[in-house]
Amino acid sequence: MIRQKIVQALAIFTTILLGLVPALSLAELDMESRGDNERTTVKRISAVITDIHPDSRKITLQGTLGNFVTITAGPEITRFDEFAVGDTVLATYVSSLSGELRAPTAAELADPVVELSAEAIADANMDPGAAAGRSVRAVCTIEGMNRVTGTIMLKDPDGDFHLIDDVDPEKMAGVTLGQTIIVTYTEAFALTLEKQAPAG
Repeated sequence: MIRQKIVQALAIFTTILLGLVPALSLAELDMESRGDNERTTVKRISAVITDIHPDSRKITLQGTLGNFVTITAGPEITRFDEFAVGDTVLATYVSSLSGELRAPTAAELADPVVELSAEAIADANMDPGAAAGRSVRAVCTIEGMNRVTGTIMLKDPDGDFHLIDDVDPEKMAGVTLGQTIIVTYTEAFALTLEKQAPAG
């Protein structure tokens, strides 16, 4: 039930994200917001489609700095045929990281890593696009802290280490090495086509 609720919430979030992107300007966006034990980052870039391969569904994009990137449009982009070379595309990426300092539940110990996914598809009244999202919950341990540099080192259930930077030193008060932290990482990606007005 919990998994289903998170998937539904993520699907709603990505649907809303798709609805908002076309109304925003083409300027690049890079912002971060913070709450209690959570941080959210939003990045948005504009790019121009320079090449399309219908068979492989590969799209080559050129960013504002002249850099190129090739992505594969998944089956969730059902209106793929509406994309054309020269179209401007907005790509929006949202990520959120939160943590709970507590002992894991029995269910979390039995399944220390849970990955959830959801996707939303542009409907007939929206510009063709797609959003995909996923959420990962992991039982981690705190293996290192540095109040001077504001960093925390976490170890995940697979034994891999992750460095979390820009942590408020006050958040480290009373925290001890080896303590368990339940980390939830959520990300959503939206790709939306915005038609350019004909030159004239």
